Amino acid sequence: MVTVISWGNPDGEPVLLVHGRQDSAATFLPLLELMPADCHYVGLDLPGHGMSDAFPIGVAVTRFINVAALDAVIQHLGWADFTYIAHSMGAEIGLFYHAIYPNQIKKFILLDPEPALQRIMIDNYSTFYSYYNNYYEKYGEYNSGRVYSKAAALEAVMKARGMNEGQAEVILSRNLKRIGDDLYSLSWDKRLRLMPPTNYPLDYYYQIFSKNTPPTLSIHAKDTHDFYPAGKENARKLFADLEKKWKNFTILRVDGNHDVHFLHPERISGFVCTFMKKEFARSKL
Repeated sequence: MVTVISWGNPDGEPVLLVHGRQDSAATFLPLLELMPADCHYVGLDLPGHGMSDAFPIGVAVTRFINVAALDAVIQHLGWADFTYIAHSMGAEIGLFYHAIYPNQIKKFILLDPEPALQRIMIDNYSTFYSYYNNYYEKYGEYNSGRVYSKAAALEAVMKARGMNEGQAEVILSRNLKRIGDDLYSLSWDKRLRLMPPTNYPLDYYYQIFSKNTPPTLSIHAKDTHDFYPAGKENARKLFADLEKKWKNFTILRVDGNHDVHFLHPERISGFVCTFMKKEFARSKL
């Protein structure tokens, strides 16, 4: 079961919100407070995140498998077209979805997508296969749970992501399950820690991501993470090439870290709102 939550005007323009790895739809709450109220926003919790069920235990969970989950949600909503707003891994999923199902996404708003795409081409195959080996060698660890007190869970999030207690509360609002007296488990599927990526030549990704690309606003944080530093230049080149090819593909760099849309939504909300309201001529390609 994949859970969704909606905000705004049910009769308004549809906007899909897709979070990043080990997050949930709750991470869009601060940004939504600054967004146009006349749109219909739907956020989903990807499998193994938030209040959604995890994929069946057994195999490693790849990054690409979430494209099928996204497709199931869109079919359920019955949307013919929509605006797609996504953070990190959610941006990667959306790019692949659009390549498979073109012309449904009217506009892309990608929030710090580069770190998620650093792994799309790994030259060292030992490194690539380590994503699978790591899972199967630690199978028991990845398929067992851990129990926290509420304070310990908050402290872990604050430390890992540089947040205050209130912000950590929002992050955990859809991810913390009470199982006893001040005993909680996290709903995050542990397999999400090191998800095997796709692995093709950079030209392949450029070709599929640059076909009928919708108007795109790609917002990149200046102080972001290098989840896979060896792929940093590949990801940067991919986006630079897309911006060169497409007139309506815009890269904007803002102050902040990978969670800037959550920690400082005011830094991007004006750009996002302007982009959402802007009319674009449909591509003839």
